[in-house]
Amino acid sequence: MDLLLTEDLELNVRITEGEYCKLKIKYGKTPELSHVSNHSYFYENNEDIIQVEGFTEQLAPKYLLSGAINSGTHSSKLFRYVYSGKAQTTKLKKVYFTFPELAAYFNNEITRNLELNGDLNGNVTIEPMEATVLKGEQAIKVGLHQYYRLSNTSTKDGFKFTSSMTLFFEFENAITFSEIEKYLYKSKNLLTWITGFPIKVSKIEVSDGENRGELYIPTVKDTSEHDLSYPNGFMLAHRLREHFVKICESYLVKNTFEFENIWSRTIPLYNFNGVLEYETMLYAAILDKYCSHKVGQLNLDTMLDEDEYTEQTNKLSALISGDKELVKTFSKGILADLSNVNLLREVLPNRSASTFKQKVKKYLNHIGKHVTEVFLSDNDLHLIKGVRDRAAHGEVEQLTTDEVSKIYWKLRMLVTYLIYKDLGVSDDDFLKVISFTLNPLALNCDTDKFKLDTKLNKAIVLPVSESVFSELSSKIVLHLVLTRNENLYEVHKEFTTKLSKYFSVENSTDRKINSLDEYVQTLLDNPNLEAKYTGNAYITHKRKSHKLHSIILVDTSKKLRSYNIL
Repeated sequence: MDLLLTEDLELNVRITEGEYCKLKIKYGKTPELSHVSNHSYFYENNEDIIQVEGFTEQLAPKYLLSGAINSGTHSSKLFRYVYSGKAQTTKLKKVYFTFPELAAYFNNEITRNLELNGDLNGNVTIEPMEATVLKGEQAIKVGLHQYYRLSNTSTKDGFKFTSSMTLFFEFENAITFSEIEKYLYKSKNLLTWITGFPIKVSKIEVSDGENRGELYIPTVKDTSEHDLSYPNGFMLAHRLREHFVKICESYLVKNTFEFENIWSRTIPLYNFNGVLEYETMLYAAILDKYCSHKVGQLNLDTMLDEDEYTEQTNKLSALISGDKELVKTFSKGILADLSNVNLLREVLPNRSASTFKQKVKKYLNHIGKHVTEVFLSDNDLHLIKGVRDRAAHGEVEQLTTDEVSKIYWKLRMLVTYLIYKDLGVSDDDFLKVISFTLNPLALNCDTDKFKLDTKLNKAIVLPVSESVFSELSSKIVLHLVLTRNENLYEVHKEFTTKLSKYFSVENSTDRKINSLDEYVQTLLDNPNLEAKYTGNAYITHKRKSHKLHSIILVDTSKKLRSYNIL
């Protein structure tokens, strides 16, 4: 009988002949061993480990109960671990965690096709992933493998294919049950961050290299259901393949403090459905702790000793005072004379990064804003702090629900970005992650699409005049034809009118050309020009941008090739 982490089980067992008990394993609770007879007792000096065996089953399976916990009664006792199998518990070196939900995450790698003659073909295998990391002096092998089977339907009128994924660890040295428990939560946490959804382990198998066994460890009960199928996962499967080795190294070896002591606190929030302001407060608290750690770790706090600060400002003031040109240069744009030491101290205060905003901004400035400028502004940090403070003090929220929601998703995206950075994912790769997913986090976080597409080299940037920008950004027009006049693009009104008329509903029966750009090509007299369709163009004027979803761009082959549309 399988020891499944997500199912209830009640077994009739005995410790010795005549000493009968019930072993109750209930999802979300600690396993309990209780005497059937009211006259039998467990005393406080009982050992931490008890072995029992089933007596109502033919094979009489044996169960090793360990990690004893006092239940508060003499007739029952709680145990942290329940083990069954032939593998020697003192020589365990392989652990297998089964994640049934994870199969859907890879569903786009499985194909099937039913031919007219009834032949069924396709691909039912998911290619494994493996990595080997060196932790201390021990090499640890990590892998993600698929297990699948065919079985009859309940009505025996057909068959079904089911698949599950197993994350396994292979160690050089034997590991204990308590160490396996740590890797259980490490595995759940990692795959929650990868998929963007809380994920469950249904089974734990262990091996000593020759024999196998099953281990039960109680976990928090979670009955929530989520669609992890492609493309709903946060990091899509093909990107996980690209980064699997680096993620394992970063997670298991390089950044263990961050993940174990800070980021692990985000995991309960994936199933938290509380008041939005309090979710924001909790994420902000985690971000605060992380940035405090990083500011200290990287020595980013530049506050000087007071005596040293006084000495340095006096030197700088004297230096400026001794040179009139320096006085003008350093005081330019500042309505103050910086040769005055008191004014200089006001302009260059000796501050510590002690507040939430200071610590976050200090660390974000250190790592650069290549990613964060896509979805976060300095004002957003101010709003986050305000929501956090009001929630912490039990005050009525001043912002609307929509405004709090907008800030909440930005905060979650920031936290997720920093988690992925610690997982070894580069900034450019993280932008690719959020650009190619339908995960709720990516969909709900308000991003600057122009900046995102530009950083991913997806945007076709077309500079236009102020009048053209004003015209095109104020209304929706389909099938525009844009041509270039020196360095600026403009609407070719004649071609646009002809294109619209040719592809109108009234002309649908007489059309001989079905491609927009092919039709515009027939209107061109200049053999050096080509017409190409694009749905990802942005018109720009000064610092403003606006996306056009359907245009025909007319330009030279060289220019079109530079836009990657040839």
